[in-house]
Amino acid sequence: MTLTGTPARRKAPGPALRAEARRGIGPWTGLSTALTLGVTMAAKADAWQGDWTETQGLLHSGATLLAGPLVAAAACWQGARDHRRSTDELWRSTPRARWQRMAVAALPLALWAVAGYVVALAGSSAATWPYAGGGGPLPSLVVVDAAFLAAVALLGFAVGVLCRWRLAAPVLAALMYLVLGVPNYAESSTQYLDPAVNIAPEDSLPVWWFAPAMVAWTCGLAAAALTAVAARRRLAALVPLAVAAAVAPLIVSTGDGMFRDDPAAQHLACAEGSPQICLSGRQEHLLPQVAEALSGLTGRLEGVPGAPKRYVARLPLHGPDEAWIPPPNPGWYLLRGRLRDTEDYAWQVAANMTARDCSRHYEDADGRGVGATDGAVGTWLAPAGLAPGTEKSPELRRLEAMPNAERRAWLGRYMTTRTSCAYSEVPVL
Repeated sequence: MTLTGTPARRKAPGPALRAEARRGIGPWTGLSTALTLGVTMAAKADAWQGDWTETQGLLHSGATLLAGPLVAAAACWQGARDHRRSTDELWRSTPRARWQRMAVAALPLALWAVAGYVVALAGSSAATWPYAGGGGPLPSLVVVDAAFLAAVALLGFAVGVLCRWRLAAPVLAALMYLVLGVPNYAESSTQYLDPAVNIAPEDSLPVWWFAPAMVAWTCGLAAAALTAVAARRRLAALVPLAVAAAVAPLIVSTGDGMFRDDPAAQHLACAEGSPQICLSGRQEHLLPQVAEALSGLTGRLEGVPGAPKRYVARLPLHGPDEAWIPPPNPGWYLLRGRLRDTEDYAWQVAANMTARDCSRHYEDADGRGVGATDGAVGTWLAPAGLAPGTEKSPELRRLEAMPNAERRAWLGRYMTTRTSCAYSEVPVL
């Protein structure tokens, strides 16, 4: 009550919320989040630019393992602001409710952290879009990452309110990094509760309820912690805590079941002509480049009986008519949509084509010269396998010295046994 007998009105949070959003640590947190993720993505651009899965995978790791502890530390510092200024008693004398004051201080920081993530997402997406064949970031993973950063902001703020230690912020960041990072090396089903682990595996998509479940888990815990600190009726914290506890068993019991096969990745797209070059549906736009890179190898096998009829970028192979080719992913042979080191790419295909997957030690074949013959055929198909200055093996010289017709006939006999472990049947040079 005021001196005139009228009840005191509680101030609306709008102006204070806008002031907190414009000043203080919030904008710096958003900027730091964007810079942390931006520098991380830029430093490893060769490993993700041009592939949506790699792009979002690295961004997810950066958001959880790097930006997450950073945001938590900033929020912890913000939560301890009243301790540092010794204004606790002063705030208790104001008409504004405790939960309202804390919400005004914590929410802008959480929103700024999400804004920094969105800026990094936009930048990495713009860098990948011109080189990717289609698609885009998975909305469910974007929601999960953004909700995680908001959750750690609320959680860090609650820790700052409770802890008066000035080193609480950096210690919290270090502990959060360990808590998020260690489960990556565990085999327990509880690892799926770790937001840093939960990223869609290669060639997979999250199920429809993945994002709601993970948001309920992370934000439920954070909301429970902040409510327990800020609310007058602390039993209200049981509501978000119950929500988190309800979805945790679902996440743990489902595990890998939270992700399903991506139809586009499972579908094989093949180039016209013979032999066929087949890539994942996600990489169909790279077929002309891969076919050009393998043109020398396939040209040397043209007309050879038993030569592979299909070169496919997936395992397992279906019969001796197929040969494996490396998926052209960023970080290996693909750089900004262009296939590089094409000679080495062809050599990898030739080396795999002439390698035998036998239960016995491969060295046992050297008694008949099978191993040396395999190496010579692989090098002849892709000469890049021979290092500069290296002397050619006797087997390779004999293969090169054969007349074309004789070499084609011999290769026909060799190709029919290239996957055989019955070494006595393999023609040797």
